[in-house]
Amino acid sequence: MLWSAKLETGLPKIDEQHKELFRQAEILLDKTKADRIPETIKFLGDYVVRHFIDEQGLQASVNYPKAGPHKELHNAFTTRFGELKKKFEDSGDNLKLEVVMEINRVVVGWLKDHIMVHDREFANYYKQKRRPAGGAARPSAAKPAARGSVTPPRATGPKPSPKFWRPEYETGIPKVDEQHKELFRQTEVLMDRSKADLVPETLRFLGDYVVRHFGAEEKAQAAINYPRAVAHKALHEDFTRKFMEMKGKYEAAPPESKFSAITQLERVAVAWLKEHIMAQDMDFANHYKKFHRLSGAGRSGAREERRGFLYRLFHLFSGS
Repeated sequence: MLWSAKLETGLPKIDEQHKELFRQAEILLDKTKADRIPETIKFLGDYVVRHFIDEQGLQASVNYPKAGPHKELHNAFTTRFGELKKKFEDSGDNLKLEVVMEINRVVVGWLKDHIMVHDREFANYYKQKRRPAGGAARPSAAKPAARGSVTPPRATGPKPSPKFWRPEYETGIPKVDEQHKELFRQTEVLMDRSKADLVPETLRFLGDYVVRHFGAEEKAQAAINYPRAVAHKALHEDFTRKFMEMKGKYEAAPPESKFSAITQLERVAVAWLKEHIMAQDMDFANHYKKFHRLSGAGRSGAREERRGFLYRLFHLFSGS
């Protein structure tokens, strides 16, 4: 394995994510796993973004003074990786191996340099800020739920109607509306003092659920060539970054400040959801419904095939 102990930052969650990036990079050079290369490159692209968001959230939680330049390095690498991913997708079979080797070389080389210099520097700052005067470092936050887990915390019985939900928020796409309602339900848990013990796992659930809901929405937009898909995705990414930063601030806050941190997060999340649904999601929903109306006449078979595809997209994590 290309990972070595000298690359450890001392931040367990960050180190485990770094190791996962190295594991995936190694798959690219394993000839016995050549059939997994396309999905591995896609996973790497998605995982890198999630890792960067988590890291930037930690930096925000301790007001890291070099957070701005650090984020610029992340953005530059994300752009570079996207260019290499496209190069792989556009290359002919005779050039794909060469591009894969280039991706591996760039990813591993960049990660090693970035970890040894910039991540180590941040980790030292983070541990110093998290260490109470004259005492040991504070215990790290609870381990996040396993990737892909989106089971609502301690959900039992029929789901209640969200307090903040209004009929005007309905897009007319049932599965999207149900996912929106679930987001509202979970944000309401954050403000219920009788469920204070559920806040950490609710935040983990929300972070995972938001990303998966956005992903399903974006795939559906791509399937019907939604003309504002790129701008819509940019809004999703911006909210995800803000949410992860606020989650990091909550996790780093001392006990007496946690309610204030969670109040701010809940207020921002609910306001963003309301505005986003009423503007961008409604626009997409209208386009989505128009697409199916126009594609229905004389082409019921093709229409049903597309409906089946979109239906599956919106059932990625519904459990139905």
